[in-house]
Amino acid sequence: MRGPDAKMGFYGGCVGMHAQTQNDVGGANRPHFVVLRGPGLGDFFELTDDELIVGSDPFRADIVVRDVEVEPRHAEVYRQPGGYVVRGVGAGKDIALNGEVMEEPGSGYLLSDGDRIHMGDSVLEFSHQDEIKASFYEQLHHLVNRDHLTGLFSKDRFDREFEHRLEVTADAGRPLSVLMADIDSLKKINDAHGHLLGEFVVGEIGRLIGARHEEEGRSATRFGGDEYQTILPDLPKEEALGVAEEIRHSVEGHAFEREGTTARTTISIGVASYPEDGTTRQELTHAADAALYRSKSAGGNTVSI
Repeated sequence: MRGPDAKMGFYGGCVGMHAQTQNDVGGANRPHFVVLRGPGLGDFFELTDDELIVGSDPFRADIVVRDVEVEPRHAEVYRQPGGYVVRGVGAGKDIALNGEVMEEPGSGYLLSDGDRIHMGDSVLEFSHQDEIKASFYEQLHHLVNRDHLTGLFSKDRFDREFEHRLEVTADAGRPLSVLMADIDSLKKINDAHGHLLGEFVVGEIGRLIGARHEEEGRSATRFGGDEYQTILPDLPKEEALGVAEEIRHSVEGHAFEREGTTARTTISIGVASYPEDGTTRQELTHAADAALYRSKSAGGNTVSI
């Protein structure tokens, strides 16, 4: 049970558990989930919509739990007058609330602050009363998962995202493309203007790339000092080439200005696609890197396959 003050209640025709003292969602601060255990440890999800699907499939879930033991569509979280409610959506695997299996997962269980949802190998904690805690989790999530210079995913976080997206892509028979990119002539900028401007250029190009990877499950990382890698789920090679050309044009036309000094540079990009160029993260990375080498060999400021 969930404590001595817990009791059964009905919300919109569904059975739920709620605390004796309810909290009005209208006055709640930033309702959210944070992953306390599992492959997505530390992932932070702010609840901003009235209905959200929780699952492992990036194409079918709003809250993506990177856990192979979680169903593609495992649960639904939706807003009721008394708060947020969770229920199963025909999942073949159990859902537990605070360690106890939901006996009727198709019914709705009203979430209280601090409730923990167990699905697969993951545990998600729900909270909505503590603005400071929400801010802390959000900032911690950023520190752990983001590159400080570009704001893109950290390499480790990107690799885990890559593996998860690739697995979902393979199961669904969808395409996926990978870009490898390298700044042309960064050394010339460092030699002419100093490494601080060079570092600024690296960060700015990361932000230009990130601007084209904010939606549709796209992800990007800084692969090395001045290299980048991105994944484009659901995009075959022809469409990925279009994204690569957009990035190349944006870098070519951008003036990198810092403290009164302006520099210009270009970028070389290689493109590889699943499954024709590889079926694993290592194979696709190697194929995109080989295509990048062809772009550099052609003189730079080029996209190659």
